[in-house]
Amino acid sequence: MPALSSNESLRERYERRKLFFIHDHRISVRFRRWAAAAVWLNAAAFVALALAVRALVDSAPGVGLWAMAVLAAAATVVALRRPAPAPHTHGLPGVPDGPCPGEHPDLGPWVIGSRIAGPLTLAVLAAGLPAWAVLIPFVVVLVLASRVAIYAVGVRRRTRRIARALADHAPRFAIAYAGYGGGPTHLTMWEEPLLSAGFPGVIFNFREQYCQYLRENTDLSSPFIQLSTDAVRDLQILVVPTLKWFFYLHNARSNYRYMAIRRVTHVWLGHGDSDKPASVFARHADYDLLVVSGTAAIERYETSGVHIPREKFVVLGRPQVHGIEAATRPIAEVERPVVLYAPTWQGKRMRVNFSSLRQGPEIVRALIDAGADVIFRPHPLSKRHPRLAQFVVYTERVLAADNDDPSTAGQHVWGTLPNETWTLNECMNRADALVSDVSSVVSDWLQSGKPYAMVSSKGIPVEEFRERFPVARGAYILMRGLDGAHEVLTDMLGEDSMQEQRRALQVRVLGGYTGRQSAEAFAAYFHDRFAGVSA
Repeated sequence: MPALSSNESLRERYERRKLFFIHDHRISVRFRRWAAAAVWLNAAAFVALALAVRALVDSAPGVGLWAMAVLAAAATVVALRRPAPAPHTHGLPGVPDGPCPGEHPDLGPWVIGSRIAGPLTLAVLAAGLPAWAVLIPFVVVLVLASRVAIYAVGVRRRTRRIARALADHAPRFAIAYAGYGGGPTHLTMWEEPLLSAGFPGVIFNFREQYCQYLRENTDLSSPFIQLSTDAVRDLQILVVPTLKWFFYLHNARSNYRYMAIRRVTHVWLGHGDSDKPASVFARHADYDLLVVSGTAAIERYETSGVHIPREKFVVLGRPQVHGIEAATRPIAEVERPVVLYAPTWQGKRMRVNFSSLRQGPEIVRALIDAGADVIFRPHPLSKRHPRLAQFVVYTERVLAADNDDPSTAGQHVWGTLPNETWTLNECMNRADALVSDVSSVVSDWLQSGKPYAMVSSKGIPVEEFRERFPVARGAYILMRGLDGAHEVLTDMLGEDSMQEQRRALQVRVLGGYTGRQSAEAFAAYFHDRFAGVSA
């Protein structure tokens, strides 16, 4: 399907959901207030009805009965508005790490009891029974509702304690994360560039089921705050005066909970530059600022029918690639080249599945036949997916068999060393060429100036593949069945006929920055903006 029509369809789906997902951050607070007012109005109506029936059955109720009716209704409303737990912190000075004891009590029985006792109080009142009969359910509902109210007060106090500690920390920015299992890569990728601007920050996380996973698999130096299920309530308190910038790394729709806070600037960073559909979501137009690596990213939105004013973009390159070393000699002069095979993950839907991992064994065999050593680094999420994990194992077996064969010179590397010990940049620096997919890995690789191949995993013809995915215009293309792979790899590892195309792409995709220029430009740009906030 042509890219334009595909993204027009995406835009149509986006428009249909606009009321729910795009304006959610603009109406959520107002809607919550309206909903609360409606509950109180209903309670008042039931009180008036009970008093009117009492007047008809017996006589006009006295002040005591009238007060009990109002208090019973109010207590029931308080109990029904069961509060979310308080947020909790990790690494924030002045606040103990982790949830407080009793953070998640089971309030269900208390709420259900109030739901029964409250209407029962009004029913007994309306029936004309004596005051002592009304007093029994009235006391019950007060006791039940008070438990919920005390908990709500405790939640608010703990949240304000965190806010006071945050005010002392004086963060200028927050990484507002609402993503899933890719968080360790995303957070690690961007925390250091943001801190390089010279001011402290904070990490907010929305999905509590990933809290422990994120903390165990990252080495973050900024305080980590786990929000409750009522993130908007938390943020209204936790956004301290110095906190003026929210940065977004993941395409989660739940980002709009953060965007309910209107007094900060919302900045889209993403977690890498690529030609995948996720790079051109129409909802990116709702961010106040989009930081992109090069003009290729801006053109990607335009050609996909996503209209974002040019003044919202700032081109700052990729600050993460300063550690990628440029080639020092032509690949033809390398006696036995090393090729990094770094397939992307398959995504959540077939539409965004560009992974070549299922062909991994055949791809590394072709590289071995071409006389190369292989560094195998699959996407970190691949091993967490049972169906993909088996292809990781199959690929590693091919490499192990070649290393064990005394008749070959194989010195392939896989497993712990390239996946856990070395960073991705270090893997790139040890390689002379790359084989990957439609992935941000390819965009970062352009920093090296070295040759690369991309796999047309969906079987798209070469010219159409390069048209749909512009970064492939500097790539050697491997077809899904590996037809013609020998000729393609011979060119990539020898004559390297795509050098000029790569040079042009390096400017368009990475903004023309080289060495540490992008990292320095990023730090300087946000230093000036963070410095404009008084501590």
